Amino acid sequence: MIRRYFVLILLVSWAMVIFFFSSQTYEEQSITPFLAQFNTPYWYDKLSGISFMYGGVEVSARTAGVNGFLEFFLRKGAHLFIFFVFGLLMYRVWGRFVKKPVLSFSGALLCVLLYASADELHQILTGGRTPLWQDVILDTFGGLLGIYFSLFWYRWRRRQ
Repeated sequence: MIRRYFVLILLVSWAMVIFFFSSQTYEEQSITPFLAQFNTPYWYDKLSGISFMYGGVEVSARTAGVNGFLEFFLRKGAHLFIFFVFGLLMYRVWGRFVKKPVLSFSGALLCVLLYASADELHQILTGGRTPLWQDVILDTFGGLLGIYFSLFWYRWRRRQ
């Protein structure tokens, strides 16, 4: 009986992990002190030519320092990874209880989008955090990658 619900338990646990991280302030999550070791002229020169807009703010080594610039990529990579796992688990849950692959795919993707949206709205209540629609898109894309990975992995395993 527990085997049937194991993936559901993992999904709920992972959703709780996301909620926990979303409840932390920016300062509690900051790794810029660790990354300060890269705030050297060498790294500044290497990264100074990279600049782009994200959430209406310029992201560059010039505006954030090398440590802030690197932290941006680590944070966005964490978004992708966390929602990759969430999407993978969500698709497995849908696949466990719904036998139509198209419905499982669509339902899982919709749930990822809704949870990513709720996660960003939750950040309104957390000090020092800013909800961004760009993060909803990034999270949903990470979830979509997880769904595709799960789908292809399952098909590959079935052929073996």
